[in-house]
Amino acid sequence: MILKAFRVTINHLKAPNIIEVFWHPPILNWTRCNIDGTSNGNHGPASCGGVFRDHNVDFLGCFAEPLGIKSSYQAELCGAMRAVETAFEKH
Repeated sequence: MILKAFRVTINHLKAPNIIEVFWHPPILNWTRCNIDGTSNGNHGPASCGGVFRDHNVDFLGCFAEPLGIKSSYQAELCGAMRAVETAFEKH
């Protein structure tokens, strides 16, 4: 509404195929960690993060960290390794 008030036109890009994704909680007495890693360019500023939830979908913890200059593949791997380290530290 603000952009319209200033008469700014918005050109929406056509979205690629959109698929619906469902998150399912882990089985009883398990913990799930969803992670992601990304880089701005392939060998660019990168970061990773993750969220831990239990079978009741209760939030248990999270992490996010900058990684410096990495590839997207390295960022994903760093996210996975950090998730394992965090899980080990928290038992």
